[in-house]
Amino acid sequence: MIRRRRHARFLSASAAGSDTDAMQTDVMRFMSIIGLCLMAVFALVQGIPMQESEKPVQAIQAARIRQEIQEQQQQLRALQAELRALKSEKERTQQALTDSKQRLAQLTGKTQQARELRDSLETQLEYLGQQLEQGRQTLADIEQDSTQKEHNLDELRGRLLNTQAQLDHDREEIAAVKQQLRQKTAQPVVEKPAPVAPVAKPVPAKRGFSLRFASDAALDRLVTAGSVSLFGMANQQAWRLSMATGRPAAEPVSFPGWFHEMSAATVPAHYIQSLETVANGPGQATVVWGVQLPTAAKAAIASLTHEQQGGELVIRSNGQVILEK
Repeated sequence: MIRRRRHARFLSASAAGSDTDAMQTDVMRFMSIIGLCLMAVFALVQGIPMQESEKPVQAIQAARIRQEIQEQQQQLRALQAELRALKSEKERTQQALTDSKQRLAQLTGKTQQARELRDSLETQLEYLGQQLEQGRQTLADIEQDSTQKEHNLDELRGRLLNTQAQLDHDREEIAAVKQQLRQKTAQPVVEKPAPVAPVAKPVPAKRGFSLRFASDAALDRLVTAGSVSLFGMANQQAWRLSMATGRPAAEPVSFPGWFHEMSAATVPAHYIQSLETVANGPGQATVVWGVQLPTAAKAAIASLTHEQQGGELVIRSNGQVILEK
């Protein structure tokens, strides 16, 4: 504020100079104030255009920010989708892991069962091995015993052949003696009366057993079935009779190790004729007939003849053996 001092009408020269200095000071102060005001106005004016020019920049930045926000949102949605996918994958992985654990537990149980079964089988195998070794030892003993019995049987067979040959020789001698007796009986012979001796009580002889089949058809049926083997033997040779072709046929075989002798009168005629017509047959030699019976029939014969004096053993067509006294 400019203040002007008013003095008296008549001022001195020093007073006039002081007023001029004061005025100049006020003017300078006023100019300074005006300059400050102008500077403020100028600054204000300059600030207005700068704010208006920043608006497009802020709009661009805002648009860019919105675009970035959209991009971030898109990335967020993508990340959320990936997160959902990872969660699903995690659930599937957990389910697969659970299933794998269950299968592993099952496999572990099966493995344990397999081990137990293997241990049991190994124990059984060891036991069977011991049984097999014992069986082999028993079989070796049986084979040794069988070999010994076969050796004994061969000896008995040789003795039987020798006995058969001796019997044939004895029969020839008996036939010769009978012939001589017939010739002597043709001449009268005077015999002196012999002293009377006390009559001894006759001792009943043992009747013995004979073997035959119930009928020719029964023998044919058993021979055809192969349960009974029929042999004809003469001169240390043997022939086996069979019904393989529906008709009796004889073929040479080794001498049987054992047989049940049959009377020639009980042998069907077609077997006798078949043996007579075979090549290199027995000819006019005496034929001994024998049969080999199954185990059941031999056991039945042994049971029927036990503690019996004699009788006729009859074999039926079904293989059954009966004793007729």
